[in-house]
Amino acid sequence: MDLHFGDSKPTDEERAAIDALLGPPESAWEGAADRPDADLRWARGGRAARERRDLLLPGLHAVNDRVGWISEGALDYLCRRLTVPPAEAYGVASFYAMFALRPRPATVVQVCTDLACAARGSAELCSELKSRLGAPGSPADGAIWEESPCLGLCERAPAALVVRAGTGAPA
Repeated sequence: MDLHFGDSKPTDEERAAIDALLGPPESAWEGAADRPDADLRWARGGRAARERRDLLLPGLHAVNDRVGWISEGALDYLCRRLTVPPAEAYGVASFYAMFALRPRPATVVQVCTDLACAARGSAELCSELKSRLGAPGSPADGAIWEESPCLGLCERAPAALVVRAGTGAPA
């Protein structure tokens, strides 16, 4: 059994983020608004569809980076565009800690709590953040902080990364 999202629709901004990566949809099978006569004669699949599956992770990044989180509508639209089962895409999106599947503020501070950072004081840093800003995920001044797995900055432990979603926002 596959996971289906039903009638969820992407926002214009989510659609734009995906279309910026993949180009505009060529047919209604991929989510185009108009259904040309050619759509009644063919559907993209097989080898042509499999050749684009590697764009799933970049597509998830495109939405998450631009909007700040990945809605069911955005995930469904990306799945249609790439011919990827929604359950598979959901599994990928929910696996990575930096992707959000629920609305959150545009600014997120990721604090590494993996081994190298833990050895260099990430627990104390998280405790300080909790006392000043509240529990992880609690909005404070339009931003939140979260504990995160390795950020790849072990030589600078404890590491933190500020991520700001939006079209012109620096990451």
